[in-house]
Amino acid sequence: MLTVYLKPTNYCNVGCDFCYLPEEVRSDKGRMTPDTLDASLKLIRDLALREGHSQISVLYHGGEPLSLSADNLFWYSDQVRAGLEGFEVVENIQSSLIPLRPSHLKFLKERCGSFVGSSIDFSGRTINGSSEAYMELWLQKVALARENGIEVGPIMVPTTNETANPAKVYGWFKSHGFNYFSIERYNSYGAGADRPDNQAHSRFLRCLFDLAMADLEQTGECVYNNAVAASIGGVMHNMPGERWGGKCQRDFLVVNPDGGLNTCPDRIEYEKDNWPNAHDGVDAFQTSPARKGWIKVQMIEHVANHCQSCSFRSFCRSGCPITDHQVHTGTGECAGYRSHLMHVSDFIESPKGRQLATAYIAGAGLLNIDPYTYGLEKSR
Repeated sequence: MLTVYLKPTNYCNVGCDFCYLPEEVRSDKGRMTPDTLDASLKLIRDLALREGHSQISVLYHGGEPLSLSADNLFWYSDQVRAGLEGFEVVENIQSSLIPLRPSHLKFLKERCGSFVGSSIDFSGRTINGSSEAYMELWLQKVALARENGIEVGPIMVPTTNETANPAKVYGWFKSHGFNYFSIERYNSYGAGADRPDNQAHSRFLRCLFDLAMADLEQTGECVYNNAVAASIGGVMHNMPGERWGGKCQRDFLVVNPDGGLNTCPDRIEYEKDNWPNAHDGVDAFQTSPARKGWIKVQMIEHVANHCQSCSFRSFCRSGCPITDHQVHTGTGECAGYRSHLMHVSDFIESPKGRQLATAYIAGAGLLNIDPYTYGLEKSR
């Protein structure tokens, strides 16, 4: 599947401490023009055909896509559907949710499958200096979405505050009615302090895993997490996913409002001079030294010496290519979060542990197994 981050605008009225977009970019209210959208859709279509993708996931991204009116969003969606006719196209949207208005609800229902991905962070965003006020407003927008049959999928970027208190994070999502949440990582792009190192992030994943396993054993249900689920899938079934064994540098395409291109939304504003534009066409993109260079980084150069002897190398393949290995910098943790993977591996050594872990990935949608039987029917 080809995953496309399509950015109708980079404008955003929510200032986040960790944002990878520079402030001057977020303040630009410019929008993708019809001409640039046509060129972008032609590039997407040509790239999918050449590289064998029958499915295209289009994520309306930004900036803040809900800063646009519903009419504008419908127009962009209409062009996407017409321009990519013949492919299986799935449309999604990622938003802060703060600009959500009742007029947006029809678009979210009809074009985004009654789902919206939304970033929520416990200390990185404020209103009048208050993170509590921000979270209260965000929950009001969640309530508006839920009242109208729209599911909100929360995404958080944990600071050192959150990685130091995983039980609080897990409990917050559970108490507010979320059965899963996703996490992303700080990286070297963009501003922001309080960035957890690999060791702290690995410990955070390990604690989320333990909390969920205890919850599953006691109640039969838990709050799922994308990274924890992918780590279990990798350890138990050698399944690449999320931070482990991805092909994002080949299978991702990010398109800026001006047609600027990249394969990573975090890097796009920091490599603008090295990449072609959508107007340059598919040949320029496929032969771009920048794209080929990042594919090489992911597949070859990011694979370190310690990876060669690692028992998880077949599915991990060195982790996220923009996350540095910190094995030799004092923290002792790689970009694949080996200590967390070892913890998962040790846990599933017992029959009960394996049943609970199977239930987790089934409930998270990685396997078509009834989570409430703890995968027992598969083990018989």
